Amino acid sequence: MRVLVILTGLALAGCAASRQEVVARLGDQYVGKNVDALVVKFGAPVSAIKLSTGEMAYVWQVTAVTSIAVDSDRYGSNGTAKTNYCKINVVASPVGIVTQLTTEDRSGTGGLLGLAGVDIYGSICARHLEMKRET
Repeated sequence: MRVLVILTGLALAGCAASRQEVVARLGDQYVGKNVDALVVKFGAPVSAIKLSTGEMAYVWQVTAVTSIAVDSDRYGSNGTAKTNYCKINVVASPVGIVTQLTTEDRSGTGGLLGLAGVDIYGSICARHLEMKRET
């Protein structure tokens, strides 16, 4: 049964773009453009900080979902919570031109696979932004 769940997860993840593809595509879309294009697409950033160089660093949190699992037995209850999220981090020049773009993408893969850097659930950013894997 567990094997079926893992294989289904791998099949679904295969449809979504990888984390690297998401960064590359967003970079192609926004690096070299005014940061206002990101504001139009994603709304106001959750944070903006002026750097000592005069550049601005911005963070957009485009999705965050927390799942909570509770187990109960005759001795009581316990629970765990996992938050899956996608953040877009941008550095813009003093005149507002995007010079760097990265993402933070956490989908909650745990255990040995998570420690090995394998994400069986696919990229949260890719799924939220509806980016398919390029063939």
